[in-house]
Amino acid sequence: MEIRNTSLNHRVVTLALTAATALAVTLAGGGFSPAAGQDPAGRQALEIMALSATTDVSVLRRLDAQVDALVRADALALASRWPDPSLPGHVHESFRQFHAGVPVYGGGLSRQLATGVIVSIFGTIYQALDLDTTPWLPPDEALALIEQQAGTGPATDQPPTLVILPTPRDTYVLAYHATMRNARTYFLDAHSGAIVHVEDEVVAQAAVGAGMGITGSRQKVSATAAGGGFEAYDRLRPAEIVTLDMRRDKSRLDALLDPRGDTWVPSDIARDADNVWSDPAVVDAHAYVGLTYDYLAQRQGWHGVDGRNGRILTLVNNAFRNAFYAPPPFGPEGTGAFVFGEEHDGTPIVSADVVAHELMHGVTEVAVRHRTGDGLLDHYTSTRGPSSFTVEGQTYRCDFAFPGPGPADHRPTFLCDDEGRFRLLSNEGGAVHEAYSDIIGTAVEFSVHAPGAGPLRADYVMGEDTGRTTRSLEDPRAIAVTLYRGVFRYPDAMGRDVRFIAVSDGQTISDTGVCVVEGQILIALGCDNGGVHWNSTILSHAFYLAIEGGQNRTTGRIVQGVGGANRHDVERAFFRAMTHLMPARTTFPLTAAVIRQSAVDLFGTDSATHRAVDQALYAVGL
Repeated sequence: MEIRNTSLNHRVVTLALTAATALAVTLAGGGFSPAAGQDPAGRQALEIMALSATTDVSVLRRLDAQVDALVRADALALASRWPDPSLPGHVHESFRQFHAGVPVYGGGLSRQLATGVIVSIFGTIYQALDLDTTPWLPPDEALALIEQQAGTGPATDQPPTLVILPTPRDTYVLAYHATMRNARTYFLDAHSGAIVHVEDEVVAQAAVGAGMGITGSRQKVSATAAGGGFEAYDRLRPAEIVTLDMRRDKSRLDALLDPRGDTWVPSDIARDADNVWSDPAVVDAHAYVGLTYDYLAQRQGWHGVDGRNGRILTLVNNAFRNAFYAPPPFGPEGTGAFVFGEEHDGTPIVSADVVAHELMHGVTEVAVRHRTGDGLLDHYTSTRGPSSFTVEGQTYRCDFAFPGPGPADHRPTFLCDDEGRFRLLSNEGGAVHEAYSDIIGTAVEFSVHAPGAGPLRADYVMGEDTGRTTRSLEDPRAIAVTLYRGVFRYPDAMGRDVRFIAVSDGQTISDTGVCVVEGQILIALGCDNGGVHWNSTILSHAFYLAIEGGQNRTTGRIVQGVGGANRHDVERAFFRAMTHLMPARTTFPLTAAVIRQSAVDLFGTDSATHRAVDQALYAVGL
């Protein structure tokens, strides 16, 4: 259950402006070119990516001055400002975009300064904003309409808030948004009262004892003596770690995840009578959460999931085949939770890489939200597709009339460009989210296991210790995905990514389940929320190449990696890019620019780490 926020790319200026940029851009005006590989129809998007070694500093300073001008004009507002803990003299600022006093959802910039001198700017600015920002509905009526259509009440006592929401049709809507108890955030048109967009908030995938984990290995369990036995309650680390045993009780799980439901009580904590633990779900989840904490603190200088040593709550022994992260305000304390199920054969899904994968979802969410005011948002990019496709003898074109009641102009239509070609959508923001969780999941596995093949060995495949390998960072194309109709292999480079054909009612979009891979039409129940897991291997494979080196199977490009002995340098470059520099909205190319900048910041342009990262990203088409 790894579902993330949903929104669409649109009339934007996507900025990856670093000290190497040699192009003057007026942020407040038009004249922008489409980003490489994206549909130019209705999308004024620009991605500028370069590295600081070749910069025309005067150009970057002019761009910096334009950002300051937008701040003075109240089009940008400072969301956060904080010193870089690893680079003395460096300061990071995040700005949110506003129009007529209303925040633009996902719009904003992240700026890095060194002793007051601009180093880099990344982010997205939305253009051509021209809409009435006076709501026709008061907040209480808006919330009542959301409750009526959601079928449940709000998750918190906070009233719905106004935002300007970009839509799939390259327009803007003034919308109230509120998160409800069903873990979904609803956006309601503040003029018409219609739901225009929905986001799923659940991200789907003292005394020291010992116990046997899922592979039969012995693990240390940091427990607390209580009530004549021992609880899976780690009070030895600065961030308390509590493992709750759901005992396959779905109603109890639902009550604890509900922000208006129950809080956890001592009877929920996993227990053992003699501190020799026999439940592998508890043993491995509890141990690997602690070891992930250690990796983050010791190797990345990041303390706990929230970076502030907040308590970490894990819920195990759930009767479903998945693992997921539920962000705040969900969870037993309203601070989020990590939930782990089991395979069909009963094997708990709590291997080192899977546990760390889920915890990294939390780190990504908290780090980006703390800086920008939003978590890492899903961000759909669009490319031009075919003008027709055929399924089971039926040929579909953009003018296809969907059957249904009511007038034809209210029925769904395919999302197409002005030339009658389908727009193929890919959720690159969500894929970056997944890639980062695989990357740090792998990094943690290498920190706790010796390299090699087989159980309890560190490698570049995900989930193998649970008996089900999901993705390979080393060779993505070695793993096939079988759909309802058709088979494809995980991509290892841009151009092999999965996209989908969508339908729209003019406001919201729906995944048709028609997936497109290199021109091939495949049919599925859904295209993985825009390919968030399927396409993640493009970026995670670059991480592998930057460390181990090698040749990309698709592009043929060769990378000279830093070698396993220096893997931590590559891990630092990737981790810092997300926690320090990444804007709330990102694409694969923008993410690559941020990672390159992070490598330069930490190691310099002439370093082996920067060269390896640069080559690896280039090898996967970034």
